[in-house]
Amino acid sequence: MNQPIAAAGTDANTCLRWLTREHPDLNEAREAALRVVKDAARAAEIISRIRLLFQKGVPQQELLDVNEVIREIIVLMSSEATRYSISLRTEAAADLPQVIGDRVQLQQVMMNLIINGIDAMKDDADGTRELRIKSQRTKNEEILVSVNDTGIGLPSQADQMFKAFFTTKPHGTGMGLSISRSIVELHGGRLWAADNSPRGASFNFTLPTKVEAHECERGDRYG
Repeated sequence: MNQPIAAAGTDANTCLRWLTREHPDLNEAREAALRVVKDAARAAEIISRIRLLFQKGVPQQELLDVNEVIREIIVLMSSEATRYSISLRTEAAADLPQVIGDRVQLQQVMMNLIINGIDAMKDDADGTRELRIKSQRTKNEEILVSVNDTGIGLPSQADQMFKAFFTTKPHGTGMGLSISRSIVELHGGRLWAADNSPRGASFNFTLPTKVEAHECERGDRYG
């Protein structure tokens, strides 16, 4: 929620600056106001999807390019990474099959994992600060997305990480990873964490592809 709300606040202030100039620039102010509307709509979408998740509703289904979802979130998070001198790198496999899912919910998973990676590195003075995001197809015809950081690594209570309200952050809510796992499982995939060699942590999740999801539906229908 913080990202679209913060963006809306920034754009609103920008709009005011354009309007209060000696010679107001209405075109620039209009563009900034339109961005506020867009950010507010995105925040409303996030609330709607989270409410749907806790009501155990059915996510909004559409055909998605996972690499496109990743690119959209990287655009949103690049300034935060730059703020802490963190290098964002992607290794996107070409010609990945599409998945069926809810774009906003999967964006929230990606955003949460990237924020976790940034948090693990931003106060760490040792070594290179690099966040690597990789997509690939597995032998089981699933899509595997990995978010690898070079930060402080997994906590000693790693087995508790995906439980609601568990957090090692001073101001954390303990809901991010729990919600992310629920979203991934609602999409027929799984989410887990592992140590990243030589240092840091790796968060990975799988999603069934369009073909695999169709085969599962056929099995449920005729099996």
